[in-house]
Amino acid sequence: MTLDQDRKLLVKTFRRIKSARVLLDFLDDLLTEEEIISLAQRLRIAKFILKKKTYEDISIRLSASTATITKIGQVIKYGKGGLVKVFPKSKASWQL
Repeated sequence: MTLDQDRKLLVKTFRRIKSARVLLDFLDDLLTEEEIISLAQRLRIAKFILKKKTYEDISIRLSASTATITKIGQVIKYGKGGLVKVFPKSKASWQL
């Protein structure tokens, strides 16, 4: 399998999920608790960065390493724009 095929498999699979309950069950079956926590932390970091919080503030509030925060910051700045598209800056309803 190639990385491209793996990405397509992930996208195709996630698009089949039609409800939050099924998605929760799917994630619980697929990922360990640690993987879920890690992914959620990266999403929280992205939200804070997009809200213009400092890396120091993010590190303190989330007990996250500056290396992880910096990586997410670099992805937001130089990546393909996926995080910005999922978490638009104007989204007032974000819950951190």
